Amino acid sequence: MADKLEGMSSWQEKLAHLKSKGGFKAAAFWAVKKLFRMEVHFLYSIDLAQQQVLRPKPVRDTGERHAFHFIGLTTAQDLALYPHALIEQLDSQSGQGVARLISSDTGVYALIEGTSVVSQVNINRSAVVHVDSPTELDIRLAPGNVFLGYLFTYPQYRGMGTAASLIGKVSQDIQKRGYSRILTHIRSTNAASLNTFRKCGWFRVGWILTSTSGRLLLTRCPHKSGISITAARRL
Repeated sequence: MADKLEGMSSWQEKLAHLKSKGGFKAAAFWAVKKLFRMEVHFLYSIDLAQQQVLRPKPVRDTGERHAFHFIGLTTAQDLALYPHALIEQLDSQSGQGVARLISSDTGVYALIEGTSVVSQVNINRSAVVHVDSPTELDIRLAPGNVFLGYLFTYPQYRGMGTAASLIGKVSQDIQKRGYSRILTHIRSTNAASLNTFRKCGWFRVGWILTSTSGRLLLTRCPHKSGISITAARRL
């Protein structure tokens, strides 16, 4: 009986995703992936120099009082400002661990509630960014650009606008630091993330096509953007 109820809940969740904004388009890309063993990731960016960053909207009221605090860890000294347990929680969803990321010119930003992480994201300031999704790629950025990755919101805080609030605050911080554009890539089947970035003023600027086995097939991004994407060299 429990298995049956769990299955019903899973189907209800899938139906809810299908009915959400962009759900049918995401389902079409999912079908392409299954039928043709190809996957599409979209490149999205926000031009901080030419358009005003949208101010993050207040987190949606869910009937409970939430006091979220925005933090940015960009130097080794920042690590000493917060409890070890909080840094460990950030480590678990950051890919390589906060200390290692900071040493490789990547900052970790988050919304926190008390000593718990609500939502977090990495901002890589390197000229060439290595990503492992959808496959091993090197993304060469134009001067003044940074790359956003590893956006993660804990389940109990989803649906409250926390990710959009974090993206907005990060964009404002990056703009103050003198950068002109932020780039990211989003899976075409992830309607929720696509909706979130659009709400924050981001626009699609290209795409990446890969096989499900991990082979880079095609990429498209404007030549004038100064961005190039190539398969990473494997040692």
